[in-house]
Amino acid sequence: MTVLLCETRSRNYTGIGFGGFLLNEGEIDEHDLERALSYQRVEHVAIGVLAVREKYLSERQLCDVKGHQREKGGLFGEIAIELGLLSEGCVNVLLMMQDENNRRIGEILVMLGSVKRDDMESHLQMFHA
Repeated sequence: MTVLLCETRSRNYTGIGFGGFLLNEGEIDEHDLERALSYQRVEHVAIGVLAVREKYLSERQLCDVKGHQREKGGLFGEIAIELGLLSEGCVNVLLMMQDENNRRIGEILVMLGSVKRDDMESHLQMFHA
């Protein structure tokens, strides 16, 4: 089994994600990480789905944005703004909702029993240090 460790980039940090950090620290194994990443992919709520669920967009409008995205590429929120279907404020609200709905890899590893919560929290502090 091969686990792909994607790089994360932010203003203050460039490197592997927290799951890769835990793998490198020997806190979890590849199987644990793959299970957590698989769970995360399945549970991820797309911004378009949220937009329809929260009645920011109709299903037809969702299809319009997705069609434009398939043809020209780009981010869903930026396309919806460009097409005049959502305001920047609405996209920001949806992104915050998406962030709240999606579980972090550390939380998933705790839920799956791969890591104890105290260990995850102390490793998270080391990861951000």
